[in-house]
Amino acid sequence: MRYKALAIAASLALASPLVAGCGDDDDDGNTNATEAPTAAAPTAASDLTIQMSEFAFDPDDATAKAGTVKITAPNEGNVAHELVLLKTDADPAELPKEGDEVDESTSVGEIADVEPGATKSQTFDLKPGKYVMVCALPGHYEGGMYGSLTVK
Repeated sequence: MRYKALAIAASLALASPLVAGCGDDDDDGNTNATEAPTAAAPTAASDLTIQMSEFAFDPDDATAKAGTVKITAPNEGNVAHELVLLKTDADPAELPKEGDEVDESTSVGEIADVEPGATKSQTFDLKPGKYVMVCALPGHYEGGMYGSLTVK
């Protein structure tokens, strides 16, 4: 009796991986009828990379689709930079200033303090229109570190 119980247990143990392995494991998009569909992960309407250096954004005239936009900002320069995004129709070279600093009252967000060689990302919910990108660190805007972003 004891041997019979061991034989049955061994048979079940060997059969379990075979049963678990049954099904459609192709990557052809087909699924078994018993599998529940999985929801697709949300994706950004636009992914945009804006490189920063002394003293420029590349591209300096970017475009993106309206909605969720993930901006990735690698710093290719030798000093820290940031990317402040302002909602404005103003010419990027002629922004209003408060003393020596760009007026950030129309800011929709920023990617702050990206050290040389580092990369940071931020996701923004952008409506159609015109935006200006600036590095608001002291002297950077004055050095020409600004650009535009058109959201369609």
